[in-house]
Amino acid sequence: MGELFLARLEGAAGFEKLFVIKRILPHLASDARFRAMLISEARIAANMSHANICQVYELDESDRQLYIVMEYLEGVTVRALLHKYSREGRQLPLGFIAGVVHQVADGLHYAHELRDRSGELMRIVHRDVTPSNVFLTEGGVAKVHDFGVAKAKGSTNTESGAVKGKFAYMAPEQITGAEVDRRADVFALAIVIGEMSTMRRLFQRKTDYLTFRAVMEQPLPDFSRHRPDLPEAMLPVLTRGLARDPAERYGTVRELATAVIDALGRPWNQAEISALVCTDFHEELRRHQSQVADVVNRGTRPSKPMILESPSDPDAEDYFTFETRFENSRIQRSQVTDGAAPADALSSPVRSPIVRWKPVAAIGAAAVAVALLGIIVIDAVRSPSSTDARAAQVAPRAEPRSAVAVAVAPRTDPYGEAIRARDAELGRCATSHDERLPEDTRAIVRIGADGRALSVSFTPPPGERSALASCIRDVLAAIVYPTSKVEQELALAVRR
Repeated sequence: MGELFLARLEGAAGFEKLFVIKRILPHLASDARFRAMLISEARIAANMSHANICQVYELDESDRQLYIVMEYLEGVTVRALLHKYSREGRQLPLGFIAGVVHQVADGLHYAHELRDRSGELMRIVHRDVTPSNVFLTEGGVAKVHDFGVAKAKGSTNTESGAVKGKFAYMAPEQITGAEVDRRADVFALAIVIGEMSTMRRLFQRKTDYLTFRAVMEQPLPDFSRHRPDLPEAMLPVLTRGLARDPAERYGTVRELATAVIDALGRPWNQAEISALVCTDFHEELRRHQSQVADVVNRGTRPSKPMILESPSDPDAEDYFTFETRFENSRIQRSQVTDGAAPADALSSPVRSPIVRWKPVAAIGAAAVAVALLGIIVIDAVRSPSSTDARAAQVAPRAEPRSAVAVAVAPRTDPYGEAIRARDAELGRCATSHDERLPEDTRAIVRIGADGRALSVSFTPPPGERSALASCIRDVLAAIVYPTSKVEQELALAVRR
């Protein structure tokens, strides 16, 4: 919605100071909603003066375009830090995480507690606490910025029930358009903490819909699996901070930060944080400062605009998500047979899943098959426009005697083949989560005409914290299925 400019304030005796000017993009400048958002951001931020909040100095208008003047910062965002460390296969030090969280929580708590001139609580909620909106300066100071979608008492910057912010960092009550309070920022900060701890996106998925479902329904992952040195005491801290019911969360970000420090130990101070930022981003910061100096030293001489290559604006590649990052499975494939498992495979202990192919059903003229991938069986492919499909019956099949037997659809079935390509991930679900689902559990996958999964649901619904169902849902939702003229529906029997 906006664009940023580097500005220089000049004064007597060669005095100068750099600032940032933010204004609405020209083609949106006359839009009342965007104007209201910028005005609200300026009014809210202008009331705040805290070391851990990016300062706003002025709101004005030029040529019928609103702009705000903010402090200029040099450093990197937490998002850039996560991107770099993930790409290099490194983990952020626990003390560093504790130190950043301590500063961010101080800034947010200050905003939450801010009162107007009459002494009444302004009830400010940032509503967009993300790694991109936490800036780390070269001096080791964490700054929360971008209050563009913040909400305060009596604010009119958004319509009632409207959803503003980034889905992957929204609390459930915020994502559904319900009334929010400071506990929505608690939830968002807990997401950032989880991502800093594991180098993985917690709820981000390939589409907004899947991200929405992840926030609303996704059981929390095993954080310690992706960060073995994470203290055990951090797990209940993250669980409480990420509780879907606001009443079960920490009441304030300060309470959350205190619990994090108790679990992780001594937080790093500003000097230590500064050393990490300046060391890891030495070349990027030096190049950035050189570009800024070049622009500033041009003075008033006419020249073409120069776009700065900011180290806090990495490329589109992102750090890993819990959805797409899997370790190699130990699944072994046997030769294609008539579906009967070899006697030694049934009588001997099963060290790893065994793959089998076995057709079991038909819909119309198209062959539809069963696929047991780790634990998944495709019973039928159903189209909303086909009554025959809904009435299709599955042929009887022998119950596998091994711990995890795998029977897959024939290679000629495109839906079975699409799922078969993910057998390693599904096998990983089977071997990683030692739990059972009800015998009659089915996974229902709705597929759009473009082959993308629209939804993955279970009947009967699994328990809220079912890691097994969550793992299966993530794998099935990420598959690209065959395209068709209408929406399709897969019914998958899930058994172990």
